[in-house]
Amino acid sequence: MPDAVVIGNIIKETIVDGGRVTGPVLGSPAAYSSLAMAAAGCPTGLVSFYGGDMVEQIREIGIVDTAGLIPYAYSTTNTLTYAPDGTKTVTFEKKAPNLGIERVPAHYMDGRVYHICPMDYEVELELVEELNRRGKVVVVDLGGYGGATSLVRHSVLAEFGKETIGRLCACGSYVKASAEDLASIFPGYTLDQSANYLVSHGATVAVFTLGARGAMYAIKGHDPVTVPGYRAVSKAPDGSLNFTGAGDSFDGGFIAALCASADIEAAVKFGNAVASLAIEGPGGCIAARMPSHSQVIERMSQN
Repeated sequence: MPDAVVIGNIIKETIVDGGRVTGPVLGSPAAYSSLAMAAAGCPTGLVSFYGGDMVEQIREIGIVDTAGLIPYAYSTTNTLTYAPDGTKTVTFEKKAPNLGIERVPAHYMDGRVYHICPMDYEVELELVEELNRRGKVVVVDLGGYGGATSLVRHSVLAEFGKETIGRLCACGSYVKASAEDLASIFPGYTLDQSANYLVSHGATVAVFTLGARGAMYAIKGHDPVTVPGYRAVSKAPDGSLNFTGAGDSFDGGFIAALCASADIEAAVKFGNAVASLAIEGPGGCIAARMPSHSQVIERMSQN
């Protein structure tokens, strides 16, 4: 039985970064975070639709329990394009169906932590609300609810965005966003203002990934805390770092640590260490890129 369950559609992704085109490869927050969790030693299950066009890529996440994978006519297919400043645009060629509570295998309902991480609103809010009613620990990634992977980035300044974020906060024990997600969902807000919005609307903890600056977390009634990141050392011949999937790798490490302990700061540090190791290696969502628990502990002791 998995300790952690990841819910969100995996994707067949082509990555365009300057003049370099990679793919199609396995991608999505669900794929990266579930693989990072499992590599860190946390038994992890994945709930997602997939097509016959993804069979080879799915073998890359063989350490993840795939009893929750649902065969479909095709996989969600997209193109991820990076701008020179590092921001990204996602376009979808095909989209698999939404995921409701009926798609979660019965034995997955005994998990400890549930990671909700859609690409583009495909994890139904009713599923998140049902997990909350059952007393589950829920970690919601806002990237697919108006953030960086969403086709249309609804902000809290619009009624749909305000309602969506409000419902997620009301049932999300932990709500996570990247700096790019925040720029879309909370335009004009500072980090502190964004964090205050989330916890005042019901989130137990707000967690923000800030790239090279590390991460920040906020608990209602307390000042936000910034946790510095760990130094990454490139293994590429040109000295470059591979940032695709960095935030999702953080999520995987953060949740793996949460499954072991309720210490928020320790979980954020563990997530930072996982992300720093993941960006060092080449490749996409592959097992060889994700660090083991012992590698993460070593990184934390060295930096």
